[in-house]
Amino acid sequence: MKVALCHVGIRHIGFDAFYKIFSPGFDHVESYHVDSYLVSNGMTSIGASLLKRGHEVVYVDLRMLGSWEDVEDSLSKAKVEMVGCGFQTPNREYALKLCRIAKSMGLVTVVGGPHVTCAPEDILGCDEVDHLVVGEGELTLPAICDTYDAGGKPERLIEAEMVKDLSSLDLPYLSPLYENVVKLKKCGFIVTSRGCPGRCYYCQPVMKKIYGNKIKFRSLDHVFKELDMYIHKLGIRKFYIMDDMFTTKKERVLEFTSRLRSQGYNIEYDINARVDFFDEEMAYELASTGCGLVSFGFESGSNKKLKLINKHTTREKNLEIGKLWKKTGKQVTANILVGIPGETEDDLAQDYSFIEELGPDRLLFNYMVPYPGTEFFNILSKQGALSTTDFGRYEMNLNKQFGTVKGVDYDMLHRWEPKFDKLRKKIFMKKCMRLLLKNPKLLFGQLMNYTLRDLANKLKTLYVGTP
Repeated sequence: MKVALCHVGIRHIGFDAFYKIFSPGFDHVESYHVDSYLVSNGMTSIGASLLKRGHEVVYVDLRMLGSWEDVEDSLSKAKVEMVGCGFQTPNREYALKLCRIAKSMGLVTVVGGPHVTCAPEDILGCDEVDHLVVGEGELTLPAICDTYDAGGKPERLIEAEMVKDLSSLDLPYLSPLYENVVKLKKCGFIVTSRGCPGRCYYCQPVMKKIYGNKIKFRSLDHVFKELDMYIHKLGIRKFYIMDDMFTTKKERVLEFTSRLRSQGYNIEYDINARVDFFDEEMAYELASTGCGLVSFGFESGSNKKLKLINKHTTREKNLEIGKLWKKTGKQVTANILVGIPGETEDDLAQDYSFIEELGPDRLLFNYMVPYPGTEFFNILSKQGALSTTDFGRYEMNLNKQFGTVKGVDYDMLHRWEPKFDKLRKKIFMKKCMRLLLKNPKLLFGQLMNYTLRDLANKLKTLYVGTP
């Protein structure tokens, strides 16, 4: 069976985003920028599983197309029999629009991903969807195709077979399309584990519903096989390790860094981490083997807010670990979450003072959206505290504008956002000055890689802010 796997994540970036926002080289800055080119590991992993079972795969990426007409034209030219896509809540309407187009062409439609897994009842009433997959797709989508090839028809709502061993999966299938993205961005995108030990109300238990209760790890042999593919086939030595939490197992991190050092890997990489799964030994090993940036989910400098979101960390721990990593001379991204029920002016002031004291290299200011499946969604639903259950409104920019949680003072957040944005710009300018004083040739050498349009887009993203 020939399948088109489709990337529909364009809610806040739009069609043609890859070309409009593109700048050469990887820069882990803001979701608006990164989302325009990030290669989906879930989709490319499913693609590899389909190929392994003898099916054909093409990718259709809405970020690289200009309109819905282009989408229909791409599907028609590819002569596919099935369209599949996984999506998060903000991209629900785009996934359903894609399915309507596919159905009008006589194609089978299959959807999955976080929204379908956590709110299947929302999609069951959509006639444009033939099959819903709850959970991971690598084993289940090939089985659906096998059934069709054998003349059968699978159930409409399918509980996915769990992937017990990530190392049993083939390496992600990039195809020429995403190989080109990797070469242009000069960066490989790798996932070495699935799941997170955190119990944060704004996130969990979504990951547990998708991946299971236990965190799953690829063997390091399997991970290094993928690193070697990027290095030797595509000439890539910069990587974004996209695990939600790379540092869950300290011994695994130390084995990873030991192998990088002993086997002479000369690479750069960025990771995501929690402060309660990070220490001095880990910091040294990561920094000395090419880790250039850690994105920490601090979320707040207010101990009250950290308790409200069930973060199980403190302001003091956030500062300790943030400063510890900064001592290595590497970069730190600070994530701040606002729009929490019970949040006050004093909490936001503490968030602000936390960022001032830490002095991160990057600051992400995010509004909390109570996505279906999260503990916040469950709690607020029971309390009747959701201002809307229209999932079309469950997107960060719309949440800023209209709000989704009763009792949250969005006007207060709107007053504070420009203050944080001004602080972010100050952080950016300090970073540029440090780089200029430390290595002016490096800074100007990087600038020479950009066209004027590329440079304007990058400065807009970094300095002016996101739309």
